[in-house]
Amino acid sequence: MNKEWFIFKGTHHLGPFSLQEMEDFFHTGEVNAQSLVWKEGSEKWEALSKTRELLFLINNPTKKPEVLPDLPKLPDLPDDMPPPAPKALATKNSVPVMDDDEPPPIPLDAILNPTGRKEIFQEKTTPTRSNAPKIIFASFVALFAVVMAWFYMNERTSSIQIRVKGMMPVYVEKLQEVATQKTPSLAMTMALSLDGKTLYASTNKEGEILTIIKMKSLPKRALGTEDVEILVRGVIRDHLGEYGKMQLTKGAQFVPGEYDIDFTGRKMHFLNRKFKFLNGIGFFKKLNTTYNYTTTALIYAGTPREFEKKLLEYRESIVNEKLKPFNEKLERIQTLGSMLNKTMEDYLSALGEMKKPKDAAIFEKQYMKEISPIVQSLVVAANEIAKKSEAFDDSPESKIGSYKGQVQLGKQLGEMASDMITETGKQKKLTDVEKKALQVKFESRYKYIKTQIDMSIVQLQEEISKISN
Repeated sequence: MNKEWFIFKGTHHLGPFSLQEMEDFFHTGEVNAQSLVWKEGSEKWEALSKTRELLFLINNPTKKPEVLPDLPKLPDLPDDMPPPAPKALATKNSVPVMDDDEPPPIPLDAILNPTGRKEIFQEKTTPTRSNAPKIIFASFVALFAVVMAWFYMNERTSSIQIRVKGMMPVYVEKLQEVATQKTPSLAMTMALSLDGKTLYASTNKEGEILTIIKMKSLPKRALGTEDVEILVRGVIRDHLGEYGKMQLTKGAQFVPGEYDIDFTGRKMHFLNRKFKFLNGIGFFKKLNTTYNYTTTALIYAGTPREFEKKLLEYRESIVNEKLKPFNEKLERIQTLGSMLNKTMEDYLSALGEMKKPKDAAIFEKQYMKEISPIVQSLVVAANEIAKKSEAFDDSPESKIGSYKGQVQLGKQLGEMASDMITETGKQKKLTDVEKKALQVKFESRYKYIKTQIDMSIVQLQEEISKISN
């Protein structure tokens, strides 16, 4: 059957095809009533619905056209004869000139807006695609990843629960707060159990961390007078570490209070944890993570408010205890000063009324009754205290208004009174000149002793003020 039909699809024509093939294309839907076709000898391209020979496909698809008997066959061409080459289009004055055997030019509207439901022998072309769908998809994936990461972090954080029995809730909350911190750097804190026997530490890092913790009491923030330093060792697992043993490196005993904390931790890499022999190899040893952290924490069994109240009471008791020896010294020396003043006043008063030297007995009687017993008791007591305490205390504080100094002041006062009685009684007569000479002499000795007493009083008052503040 002759192949004389051409079909236009897309931007080019296909063919030639036989009438039978055209019928097959129509039945399979590869061409339709709007498809452009051309037959050899036709003047122009026409829609299939306007082509007389093919109307039977539309009017009666099952009816085949009347077929004329085949013409006599031409002799076969040799097998090695090449197929005829397609004839190129020629142009003359910009008007295409077609050979009679080639299909006419395709209508411009068909090229710009080709019709047909299905292409025949569709060419493989690479369509130009927009990147917008890819960008939108990538953005969606990134947003989804961020949301999932946020959800994972919050879910993981919410799963951290610090549970410690026998501890004030305020400290459990503090341990929980630190354990759930979302900082890239390490954070940690410590707290003490109610019985004061167990220390707990929490950190925001996961896994197993070998720890060495050095603790040092803060001055004036602990319920003790001496500095205390403690060393604890242990392991933090699942954000919480428990330490039942403390090693005192300074001080006689542990005292509650605020402590400076120097934390050193080492988190072993899972390979080194699984295969411990790898820790001896430098490369694997470097895989471990080392943490260093310093902080301050209240190590006290009760609430922070209770601690502040206890600390205030303790500081007051400590101050009073420190002030006690200085107040006592001050009182003793002030008493000596009073006795010194009374001795001088009584002597000058008696000296003015004396008519003869033996009248000095009047002053002696008064001194022995009113002044000497007090001075002697002060001297004896100061001497006993000095033997018990100051013999082994060489601190600068012990030398302020020292008891040894009190003993010396008491002796000087007693010697002055004794000399007043003796020298006054030795006089042959007590004229105004002799009385004036005695007055000048003992006033000089009085001033010398009083200067020492006043100096001790000033030093003691300064020390008391410093301790109180």
